[in-house]
Order: sequence, then structure tokens, then C-alpha cells
Amino acid sequence: MRASLFTLVLALLSSNALGAGVLEVGGYARETLPGANMAAAYLTLRNDGDTPRSLQKVELAQFEHGSVSLHTTVSESGVSRMRPLATLPLPAASTVTMAPGGLHLMLSGAELAAGEQVQLRLHFADGEVRLVNVPVRSAAEQAHHHHG
Repeated sequence: MRASLFTLVLALLSSNALGAGVLEVGGYARETLPGANMAAAYLTLRNDGDTPRSLQKVELAQFEHGSVSLHTTVSESGVSRMRPLATLPLPAASTVTMAPGGLHLMLSGAELAAGEQVQLRLHFADGEVRLVNVPVRSAAEQAHHHHG
């Protein structure tokens, strides 16, 4: 009886009972074009919890001198412009999807080749740090996934 009560308490503490919920992250990065030092990455962040979360910072885990910035794209007078974002809110029970022409991560200081993986370190407002590996896709492969 005592062991099963302990197991129940552990299960409750690690589940949605405290509102933290489950955060699932997926996505991909585009390869760095020849002669360029910037690439883009697109994540899908699903917050299954009943508490809002906030992505505060993203780092390139395996590139010491690399940097990541969060951007959105806005249209002003028919011209698309990137605007930096300080944070990315993740409302409770929702999914935020980054995509070309919208929310995205700009990766600088890293050469990414199609077929590789890039590791991103995500920092959240609640102190959680999550390492995420995303595949690097070629421009042609990305177009196939986008249209196919």
C-alpha cells in the first residue's frame, strides 16, 4: 500500500496535475547557402499544459560562436520585413508553428549542411532548458515538404 501511494504521488507530480503539462518540440533548419553565414530554422512548439509558457532565448548548442535570434515577418506597404521578437508566448493548450514568411529563428555563425542535425538549446521563462535536435534540409527538400 505504501509503495503504491508513493508511486501515485510521483505520477501526479510529474503529470499535468501541477499545470506544467507536456511541451513537445519539433522542426527543421535550412542549410546554409554557399557564401552565407545565416540560415533559418522553423520549430513547432506544442504546449499541452494548462499554464502558458514563454520561450525566452535559443542558442546553438554545438557552435560556440553561433547565435540565434527570434523573428517574425510583417508586411508594411506591400513589403515584407523581419522584426526581432524578445520572447515567444506559448499559450496553454496550444501549438505555435514557425514557417517561412512568419515566425522563424535566424541562425548565424554556423555552417549547416543538408542531412545533418543541429542542436538548439531552448530557454523558457520558468527556468526549463530543453535541448532539441532538428534535421537540416536543403532548399529543394524544404520546397518538397512545403508543397508536397
